[in-house]
Amino acid sequence: MSVIQVVSQYLAYKFPWWGVCHLKFDLIQKNVFIHCQTPESIVAVLKDAERLSYLDIGIEKFVIVYPGYSNITILCIPRKIA
Repeated sequence: MSVIQVVSQYLAYKFPWWGVCHLKFDLIQKNVFIHCQTPESIVAVLKDAERLSYLDIGIEKFVIVYPGYSNITILCIPRKIA
């Protein structure tokens, strides 16, 4: 199983209400691009922005892409080890 398959399966399990989004994974920079198909899917993804930022799955940032609009970047917040 490839990295994008694992990440996409995980995201589909955690956030099934996002609807139809296409994912692209940049292995070198550890970014996930979420290509939204409808404005409703952007709203659904943005509602989970805080939860995305705290995911500890090796992703540096999530980039929400919608044609004709600026990209929205959600940076991941690394966990502090006590």
